[in-house]
Parts: sequence; C-alpha cells; structure tokens
Amino acid sequence: MHPVRVAFWLVTTGAALLLGQAAAAGWLLLRYNGLVERLGPWSRNEATIIETVYVHLLGGCVLAGGLCLLLCGVALAVPRPTPHTRRVVGRALLLVTLSLLLGVVYGPDSVLLPDDQRMLEHLQPLLPLWYTAVQGLVVTAVIAIAVLAVQRLTRKAATQYYRRRDTHAPWPGFTSWLDVRFQD
Repeated sequence: MHPVRVAFWLVTTGAALLLGQAAAAGWLLLRYNGLVERLGPWSRNEATIIETVYVHLLGGCVLAGGLCLLLCGVALAVPRPTPHTRRVVGRALLLVTLSLLLGVVYGPDSVLLPDDQRMLEHLQPLLPLWYTAVQGLVVTAVIAIAVLAVQRLTRKAATQYYRRRDTHAPWPGFTSWLDVRFQD
C-alpha cells in the first residue's frame, strides 16, 4: 500500500483506540458515585483520595476524547496533497504523544495511594485493574502508531505525493488520494 494511505489508516486506528479509552473512563465515571455509596463508609483520608481519583478519571476521559478528536482532524489532513501537510501532521502527532505521556503521569492511578493494605482493598473496586491495563495498552499503541505514521510519511513515495502540486506543470495532479491508482 502507498505510505500516505497507510499513515491515514494508522492515524484513524489511533483515534479509534483513544475513543475506546474515553468510553472506558466514561463507563467508570457513570458507575463511580454508585460504587462510592455502596462501598462506604469512608474515612477522611479515603474520601480525599476518592475525590481526587474522580477528578483525575474525569480528566483522563476528557483528554482521551479530545485527543481522539485531534487525531480525527489529523486523519482528515493526511490525504491532503499540500507541501505543509507532513509538517502539520508530524507536529500534531508529537502533541498527541506528549499529551498522552502527561495523561499517564496525571492519571487516576497516580493518586490512588492508600496508607495500608486494608485501605487499598477498600478503594480498589473504584478503579479496577483492567482500566490500568487498557490505559497502558492504548497509550503504548497510540505512541507506536504515531511513530509509524511519521515514518511512513517520510518515505519517498509520500514525498512525491505531497510535492505533486506544481503550479508550472501542464497537468494539475490528482484531486484526491483516492483517485490515485498505486502499483504496490
């Protein structure tokens, strides 16, 4: 396949993964208050941790949703045959990567710091271990996808695709990357 088309599908896959992470965080948020009520009573220290975990979980949901929208915009920009597309896509993917790394540092797991084993067992149902695994896998996969997409866009065929709009050429070029019939 042509590198531009592969980069498009890679970025689209990254957006779908982030949408899944946002949905998982949203599902946890929807059931969070019910779990807090059902598992109570809570000590003052536990109540502080519960509120902080909720805020960080909400932040993770908003971050994943926002990055999903950003990647959708990047996916729409990838097939656009202009000389500046690769630079814009590369910078946007760098922004996504840095945001994901900051999201891991300020994620809900980073504030779930109980005093002892009893408190950990009491707080653990609020943030299940599967969410930690999903978050880690999605962050790793999206960063790998971003690196692969940038690598694909640096290939020679991609360079020719983005430089195809020469104003002095007798033929104006392709109108869309879907019009191109590639010989792979």
